[in-house]
Amino acid sequence: MAHHELIIHPLVLRCVRVQAVVDLTPRMRRITFTGPQLGSFTRDGLTLPPFAAPGFDDHVKLIFAADADVDSVLPAQLAGGIEWAPSDTRQGRDYTPRRFDPSSLQLDLDFVMHGDGPAASWARNAEIGDDLWFAGPKSSTVLPEQIDWVLLAGDETALPAIARFLEERPTTAPVRAVIALTDRAAQQSLTLRPEDRVEWLIAEEADDTALADRVAAIPALNGVPYVWAAAEARALLPVRRLARTLGAPKSHVNITGYWHRQSEREQESGSGQPSALPDAPLDWFALRAALRIGLLDALAGGATHADTLAADLSIPRAHLQPLVELLAQRGILTADEHGAIGLDRLGEALCEDEHAKEHYVGFEADQALSLAALPESFGSGSSAWTITHGSSLRATVERDAEHYREFVAEASGLPHVLTGLAEHPVWGRGAPLVITGPGALEVGAVLHRETGARVTIHEKPLPLAVLRDEADGLARGFLFEDALPAQQHLAVTALALAHRNDDEAVDLLRSLSASAPAAVLIERLSPDGLSPAAGAAQGLLDLASLGVPTRTPEAVVRLAESAGWSVQRRRKLGWGIESVELTAAPPAQ
Repeated sequence: MAHHELIIHPLVLRCVRVQAVVDLTPRMRRITFTGPQLGSFTRDGLTLPPFAAPGFDDHVKLIFAADADVDSVLPAQLAGGIEWAPSDTRQGRDYTPRRFDPSSLQLDLDFVMHGDGPAASWARNAEIGDDLWFAGPKSSTVLPEQIDWVLLAGDETALPAIARFLEERPTTAPVRAVIALTDRAAQQSLTLRPEDRVEWLIAEEADDTALADRVAAIPALNGVPYVWAAAEARALLPVRRLARTLGAPKSHVNITGYWHRQSEREQESGSGQPSALPDAPLDWFALRAALRIGLLDALAGGATHADTLAADLSIPRAHLQPLVELLAQRGILTADEHGAIGLDRLGEALCEDEHAKEHYVGFEADQALSLAALPESFGSGSSAWTITHGSSLRATVERDAEHYREFVAEASGLPHVLTGLAEHPVWGRGAPLVITGPGALEVGAVLHRETGARVTIHEKPLPLAVLRDEADGLARGFLFEDALPAQQHLAVTALALAHRNDDEAVDLLRSLSASAPAAVLIERLSPDGLSPAAGAAQGLLDLASLGVPTRTPEAVVRLAESAGWSVQRRRKLGWGIESVELTAAPPAQ
């Protein structure tokens, strides 16, 4: 579950117009936008809320098109969110609202004027009267209550957020700030209090350690710090470690890579992409082995001699050596002639990125491994997952807490598409609901808060224990039951079908009728258009995992009907997720 308390905003697509252009420094341009769509407005019969960005580091997504045809890449506006369609030309960039005045409907965005990306190029040529489309913000982070002092760190791209923090003061705690610039001319005047301290650091853009070194030199104040940092992604890796040494709990740490620097090889190739972890089959298995034996974790504290490392891992040095040599060639590890082994840049990045690790260990990796049995699965009546693991994916999940925990973590993004859910009349007021699936906590929290629903979370014993552990105050007052309760107003699934094959999905849907005369499915029924390349890949993974390609909305409707339900209404919520309202079908005559 998320460690930060968030304010969720309805996702709205807006068009604004350039009102003023001012160069704050030779490297930073402020563009002021205005327009009626910064207030409440209507589009396609929908009444949409006014713009709001209460958080100092909120982000809006600016929308551009490589072929300049912006209209063709815009998302569709839904009642409670937006839906992105696949596009090969869409270019999106995230920016921090520097200032918003709701009375004059003026919005300031600050652009760093270097590079040739779509946003910087647009800002360089912006003129009064030009239009700009954007969406968001989708959420705002609420600062925790107990903050004794604040550490802010970043480069030029972080200046708008840092400056806004110092002006608006979401906490009265004293501030220590380090801001890295490549040019002294980029320095700006900041709003400071007597107890604040700000250090301006001039460093080469390619210097990955300058920011962290200066942050490490700041004397820590007494008490619990709040650590916020934003800069080039790899420069922040040591800052993350420093946050831990300062004793900042996860709820008090917000560190975000705003951009990625290209290596010389990437610049020469023109790939435009940051360095990536190697993914050839041999490299994938080598990284998987390194993570599973704890090799990278053992090196997280610093370089270690090969003999010590082998002893700590209980692996013969001769067996460890070829793995180390390969990973050193791939930029994951470093190894010198004296036997010292450490983490290289990509290894450090992997240690800090739990999501990236899932590509090599955990459910995502197990999905990939099941592809090896795909040929045997064709026409066999069994999925590749079943052939590989000896049971269906759902049966595996019922006895593997870590896999289910990954599903629950993935569902933590659900609130961003649930902003209009409670307005649907199907819920009633204060009605008893039973909800099942990895997204049960998120859906239940929204419905309980907005409708007063009495929520029971249902799952099999082990997944239920995971949900209970992950509730973390989100589900106060919820009941947790491994048996379906009777006499419910509605039965709800929350991403419960994604890890069930067709027979298991029908069994679940049929069982829900024992709880309630109506049901609502909240499921992903189409790919998210922001990741069009994932569509075909996900289809193959679903085929391996479930024995069927990614289900279409029509396929889900057929499953519901075969389980004895009649579809009353479908509503798009955004990001490919829909709610499907069901009632018990009348018995056949």
